[in-house]
Amino acid sequence: MTAHPLHRVRHALIGAALALLAACVTATASAAGFPADSGIVNVRDHGARGDGNADDTQAIRAAISAARVDQGKVFWPSRIVYFPAGTYRITDTLAKRDEQGRYLASMALIGESAASTRLRLDDAAPGFTEPRSPKPMIFTASTLLNGQPGAGGKDYLGKGEGNDAYGNFVENLTIDVGRGNPGAVGIDFLASNSGAIRHVRLTGAEGSGRVGISMDRKWPGPLLLSDVQIDGFAIGISVSQREYGVTMEGVTLTRQSEVGLRNNGNVISMRKVTIETGSVALQNLAAEGLIVADRLSVRLTKREARFTDNRGYLTLKGGRVDSPDGRSVAADGSASVAAASDGAYFGALRLADYAPGWTLDVPPTPPTPAPAVARWANVVKFGARPDADEDSTEAIRAAMQSGAEAVYFPSGRYTISDTIDVPAKVRRIAGMFSSLNVARQRAAGLDGETGMFRVATGGEPLTIERIAFDNLGRGAQLGVDHTGERTVVLQDVIAAGTGLVHRAVGGGVLFLENTCCGPMVIAGPNGAWARQFNTEGAGVRIINDGAPLSILGLKTEQNATAVQNIGRATTDILGGLLYIVNPAAPDALRPAFINDPRARLSAAFAETVYREGASYRAYVAVPDASSGASPAVETMRAADQPARGRGHIVPGMVVGARR
Repeated sequence: MTAHPLHRVRHALIGAALALLAACVTATASAAGFPADSGIVNVRDHGARGDGNADDTQAIRAAISAARVDQGKVFWPSRIVYFPAGTYRITDTLAKRDEQGRYLASMALIGESAASTRLRLDDAAPGFTEPRSPKPMIFTASTLLNGQPGAGGKDYLGKGEGNDAYGNFVENLTIDVGRGNPGAVGIDFLASNSGAIRHVRLTGAEGSGRVGISMDRKWPGPLLLSDVQIDGFAIGISVSQREYGVTMEGVTLTRQSEVGLRNNGNVISMRKVTIETGSVALQNLAAEGLIVADRLSVRLTKREARFTDNRGYLTLKGGRVDSPDGRSVAADGSASVAAASDGAYFGALRLADYAPGWTLDVPPTPPTPAPAVARWANVVKFGARPDADEDSTEAIRAAMQSGAEAVYFPSGRYTISDTIDVPAKVRRIAGMFSSLNVARQRAAGLDGETGMFRVATGGEPLTIERIAFDNLGRGAQLGVDHTGERTVVLQDVIAAGTGLVHRAVGGGVLFLENTCCGPMVIAGPNGAWARQFNTEGAGVRIINDGAPLSILGLKTEQNATAVQNIGRATTDILGGLLYIVNPAAPDALRPAFINDPRARLSAAFAETVYREGASYRAYVAVPDASSGASPAVETMRAADQPARGRGHIVPGMVVGARR
């Protein structure tokens, strides 16, 4: 569509939209802030009582089935299964399957709040009483989009394993495994690229509960755990496999009888994790496992308790361990190490050549705005047409300009032909797991470097959440153009066939939480703070032109340069996985990082390589300072680092200018 017909209908659309405004903003909403017409599936509408007496298992399963969305071979479509306040009695596992019993992904279970919404397992529930055969209350799985069900050694048919576990979320709930269920697992969680457990409490009575959160199936991550509390269970959190990385922030583990946090070979990136136990706080079972911990706090409640059982790589900074009698705590049964002392360790051995080098003080992500329902606008009521391949540009613009503080997209796929400017009044854009794509006929001003959303104003922080910028097969495109001085939060945002965000020199502070998969460019002096940042593709994935950038949990895919630091940029990478799946090629010779001589880079990460000869030759290269030309000097040669299969592991490094 050309610009001319857009202008011909603009005034008519806006007039109709304004006439609909009163109806739009008076729509009822759930107590969790989801408007009733947003496409959520309420478990009460499918027979769940939430009174603590009725068995709600089948009703919840019916709601999960009703939330199924099929939009082709893509990984973001989902509808939220919502639990109003109440206690929901559970007697069997909650999972998502199709009519033939095959496992499906995109299961988003979200309650009103962890304080008001509880899923409780019956005491001594059949199937949950045998610790040698653990059984979960909540079970998220992978879809099988292509390939064979046993490819890569996975058991998709039997265990729902795989790396297509997209769109799995558990939020705002308390999970109670009851009494007499020593084989119960609170959440058996599998998620790929963009998945999270947030604001969740898991509790098990004494002797009840095998694992609070299990992430042991093939292959967990990238995913995020944020604001999670686990009280009781034999094991608080258990992680396995070599791929693809787990990020944790604000996690508290108490009263585990065996192990607080266990890792068997994966990469765990964590900040502000607290463990209180009378057993083993931190267990790292495999030599290829890496745990990177910022401000880990451990309190041992018994004399025989241990801080770590570390058989892999462990990088610590700003941690603390308290014991009952104030004694020095042993890292394992044979060697004494200063408890939580800053440094990198292999087993009980401190690695002199590696150090935790991160220095940036990272602020918390601003809370998601929750305006009253009267200040929400539904783009459909302004004329947007989901799943219709019709241009919704003017309808979305009208919703943005309606005076609403929150604009939402009921579940579906929306098409635009021009940039959508976000006014200062709008504080929240709620995608509801919808997608936005660009029409093949577009306005002249919408080129590949122009954002689908443009944030060019000041004002209060803006949150953009649960939306996919999808332009696969339609040419280069940018998701968010951030030129204004206001703070922007991208949460659960997907960039497929697009760049994720370009923050200009004058752009405000940028937060990224649980984002995937496009590249990013940031410039200017304001901070960019990321938690669980997954970027996939070739070339340079992140260009940092002079900004302070911190990433807790980075994952790349293909033979890419993860970060290029320009000017006086500072980049801290606290844990991550560089994942090389392609055969050896010229791109295999590109460095993992490019660092300007004036810039500073610190990183701790692991590398997985599946093709012989495809690993990085050098992790860091420095451009010629006089010409700014392509990297001329290689530092941190990969072959000099500890091996991890065909790849390597870097427990810590600092390169570049001192600050």
